[in-house]
Amino acid sequence: MTSTNTDNLDVDSGHKIYTPRLLRWYDLIVHGVSNRWFWSCPTSMLEAWFDEHATDNHLDIGVGTGFFPDHCSVFSPNARIGLLDANPNCLAAAAAKLKRYQVETYEANLAEPFDSQMVPFTSVSLMYVLHCLPGDVAFRQQVVAHATSALVAEGKLFGATILGQPRPGSWLGRQVMASYNRKGIFGNEEDTQASLREVLETCLVEVEIEQLGSVALFAGRKH
Repeated sequence: MTSTNTDNLDVDSGHKIYTPRLLRWYDLIVHGVSNRWFWSCPTSMLEAWFDEHATDNHLDIGVGTGFFPDHCSVFSPNARIGLLDANPNCLAAAAAKLKRYQVETYEANLAEPFDSQMVPFTSVSLMYVLHCLPGDVAFRQQVVAHATSALVAEGKLFGATILGQPRPGSWLGRQVMASYNRKGIFGNEEDTQASLREVLETCLVEVEIEQLGSVALFAGRKH
């Protein structure tokens, strides 16, 4: 894997906007409006993808409000759920929502290795994380490598990301994506399905990608 220098990358813009106030509206904005009307991928499809791949020993990276593990229908009452994010507001919101489970929280920057903090998991999710990252393919490969290192041998990494290419089909979607990229909330202007596959196949085998509108659903197993 090619390493990349993160000194000149603003790795915080994609997550630092998530204040407690904004998180109260996050699920409505993202999962109630944006997925269907901007990105042409209903939230129900993302939930189904999460359910298909999650296990009872699961780490969710880039947790937002904890929406996907909270809505997961396959976790048992004794599931071990890890939550990892660079933003403590997100971790607090997600942990509160998932308090019915055995929850472990990890505050970590995805640009740095973090696997030494934890016992490995059998599944790891990156739901709506990669499109928030700055930089190029090499940096995304680095982040995926860090996420994969938290897996047991042959564990599964999966997730979803909003691709910048081709542009969203709706005029409003194109305007929103352009605005988010200008503000540093997204960093996906050059992201394509081909570049996503290149990122994933650095660390994973049996890679599968399905695209719905602007959203790529992906999964693969650790080497």
